[in-house]
Amino acid sequence: MSDSSKSAASTFKTAGWGVMDRQLTNRERWLCFWALFCFGTCCVYQWIMPSSILTNIGEEFGMSLDTAGWIMSIFTLTGLILAYPGAWIMRNVGIKISILITAILTIVGNILALVATSGAMFIFARAVQGCGFGLISVIGPNIMPRLFPLERQGLVMGIWSQWVCPGIALAALSTPLIYSAFGWQATFILSLTLQIITTILVLVFVKMPTVPENVLAAKNEGRPDGAKPSRAYVVSAFVVGFCFLAWCTSYPTFNTFYPTYAQTVQGMDLFTSSLTTLVAAIATIPGGIIFGLVADKIRQRKAMLIIGYLLLILVAATTLWAGEQNQALAWASIIFLGFFCAGLVPTMSRALIPVLAREPRTTDYALTGMAFVTQLGGFIAAFFGTIAAGSSYQFAALSFVVPLCAAAVIVLLFVKNDRKLEA
Repeated sequence: MSDSSKSAASTFKTAGWGVMDRQLTNRERWLCFWALFCFGTCCVYQWIMPSSILTNIGEEFGMSLDTAGWIMSIFTLTGLILAYPGAWIMRNVGIKISILITAILTIVGNILALVATSGAMFIFARAVQGCGFGLISVIGPNIMPRLFPLERQGLVMGIWSQWVCPGIALAALSTPLIYSAFGWQATFILSLTLQIITTILVLVFVKMPTVPENVLAAKNEGRPDGAKPSRAYVVSAFVVGFCFLAWCTSYPTFNTFYPTYAQTVQGMDLFTSSLTTLVAAIATIPGGIIFGLVADKIRQRKAMLIIGYLLLILVAATTLWAGEQNQALAWASIIFLGFFCAGLVPTMSRALIPVLAREPRTTDYALTGMAFVTQLGGFIAAFFGTIAAGSSYQFAALSFVVPLCAAAVIVLLFVKNDRKLEA
């Protein structure tokens, strides 16, 4: 067991559960990865699935629309609260026991929702589910630097960054059909079933190497286990994490408001407009993987991250929220947003932080900063709708999205270059 694992185990005996007495094989690494990916995706599905039937569930429990909105927003609130406590739990009680806690919360949340007899009880059930989602959003990416060598973080984080896409797609395609045929409870029964299955997968396949790969990298560089990199690189790692707020505020404006924009400005019908966010999510998958591979090859993650923000500024300021009706241009902008912007920004942010931070504790909390601002950005994104309602979607993009991303670009220019670190 590594020194860091022994330290944690001295406080909680559970910290050593799932830690092997050797390094993992490549097959074991990927089995662990895909088990976690499937589990995380089902947590995303659990989060998104009620969105299209929100008013229907609200009516079942006698909730007004503003109260029913908490069915979704409680997830964001609990994730915001649990971000840093989640990192502490992961570091002190161990990876596998943390995942087990996460799984229990998601399963219990589903069961409570199914037996709820009032709106308050149902929202409480969603809060319990949200606790599980908040934990996996912290634990998942923090496992990757432990599991895979730093030189493969581009590909690994490129794939991991797509964990939300299958969950969104599954919810968008299945919830209306299941609700129409069997009622809202059937969606939660499906969610419960998926959580149980994926919990079994993580219990079987999630294993940690005796020495985390990021600790091993430090040893190979001649630094003692646990030694910290220079302060400049540590600060840069945290800066990258908090700059992610620009993305986490900008992209939710698209997911939240674009279907309405597509109907009112682009003249799409209800079904077609609902596909806009799904198409962007699908386009993100090949983009994230391709750019992750490129980053591992050329080792210019900082430059690629800045390019991703610049492309987001370009599309947001010009064609994505255009005031004139042009559906062909709108679809091209959606695909561009998904493939280039969503493919670059989350992937490069998650791939760059472990390279800058190096030391496991620093990496954990820098990546946790990304989870924290992800939830915070969801709250801030609501102001986009306020601005658009008083002017136009185009003006809201120019006065809200563009300045946030421009600020991120300016700050990132001062971040240490990962290319120089690996030279």
